[in-house]
Amino acid sequence: MTIDYSELGAPETRSFWLNTYGPYEANEKLNGHVNADIVIVGGGFTGLSTAAHLKKFNPSIDVVVIEGSVIGYGASGRNGGFSMTLFGFEPEVTSLMHGNEKAAAAHQYMEDAVDYVKELVELSGFNSNYEHNGFARVSLTKKHSERLKKQYELYCKLGFEKSFEWWDSGKLQEELKSPVFKVGFYEKRCGILNPAKQVREWKKLCENLGVKIYENTIINSVEYPNTGVVVKTSQGSVKAEKVVLATNAYGHLIPEMGAFNRNQTPIWTYQIVTEPLSQSMWDSIGWQGRYGIETNRNMVHYFRPTADGRITFGGANVETSIGNNMNYDSNESYWRTLEYHLKTMFPQLKNTRIDYRWGGPVSVTLDMTPNLGFYKDERTLYLCGCTGHGVSFTQYSGKTLAELALGIESKRTNAWFVNRKPFRWPVQPLKQIGIATVKNVLKAEDAWQERSLWK
Repeated sequence: MTIDYSELGAPETRSFWLNTYGPYEANEKLNGHVNADIVIVGGGFTGLSTAAHLKKFNPSIDVVVIEGSVIGYGASGRNGGFSMTLFGFEPEVTSLMHGNEKAAAAHQYMEDAVDYVKELVELSGFNSNYEHNGFARVSLTKKHSERLKKQYELYCKLGFEKSFEWWDSGKLQEELKSPVFKVGFYEKRCGILNPAKQVREWKKLCENLGVKIYENTIINSVEYPNTGVVVKTSQGSVKAEKVVLATNAYGHLIPEMGAFNRNQTPIWTYQIVTEPLSQSMWDSIGWQGRYGIETNRNMVHYFRPTADGRITFGGANVETSIGNNMNYDSNESYWRTLEYHLKTMFPQLKNTRIDYRWGGPVSVTLDMTPNLGFYKDERTLYLCGCTGHGVSFTQYSGKTLAELALGIESKRTNAWFVNRKPFRWPVQPLKQIGIATVKNVLKAEDAWQERSLWK
């Protein structure tokens, strides 16, 4: 893979979660040639879940995972830590693009996914600060409220009215003491977790099952001889029957893969985290339920409490890349905006210190819908395009990919978005022009609707 992770920064600087994880010793890098039945490229939620499920389904097969940096370096160690039911971008987009029947099926898949994560943590004893507190979506303006009400009604129309609870302005103010929150709805099924701990618990599980994991191993190419595949790395290679490309936002960097690099594009999102709040400060803002929250503006905010009493707060803007440049993890302007927005939502926090800032790429498809299945032929499987909502989707879909790889049919492998023909991004410069245009339109709509909010 044509990227030098050391130039982008040490793993422990990539997120608050990785920074506070504590001592971590990476596995040895691949040196020489090894054989396997299945090789997995990418050591995040997707790759490790796939590896574990392959071994659970068939303990006799040899599974190798190769990671370009360390486990959790990518989105799996940097995300907000929301185990949520959002599929792709928004349910309205899924319904508009694919119809209500498919939107309902997608949401059911996601309900199964968040249930799976909860059961995984409990049954496997994952030490990842999981809290099953639910998830709320809130509005900031009258227009937001109208759109949020329509979204709630769409969920009810799709048959999930029992999954959600509408919060009018009175109820929302009881829950959250903010001068700008209008209305919202709450979904009790969801949870929050520490993503760096979660992904490294997956590593322990995989190794206990007999998966061989190599870290700091850069991929140079994926080659297809008459049978099987060969994954060549900077200092070795893996010969296997099949390869799983669990690279998500980094997938376009794999050379010599035809149109594969157009299946997704990386979009950067940014986060900040406060100092630990005192109990009196928590009392002043409410939020006793400790659930995750997202606003329903176009450039969403997402925020949640941490196990040590902080607030992580992300979103508000995004950045896009040009070519293969992945060096967009820092953005001082966006971090300042995040702090301003947080302290506007909760003026009680105006003197609160911000202790850490970070950013990272998420994988986005052209139609804002995840893709997973086979690429080229049944020797290659992949997943991409979670649009920042992939914590539960990727962990659950590792089971889907394992079933596909082993020829096992299930309700997951029969999902409509599995093995569908992807909508591919256009070639440059049309891709960059299109992304910039959509981003500017969405930001302009937010600015107009919130013109009296951010003073």
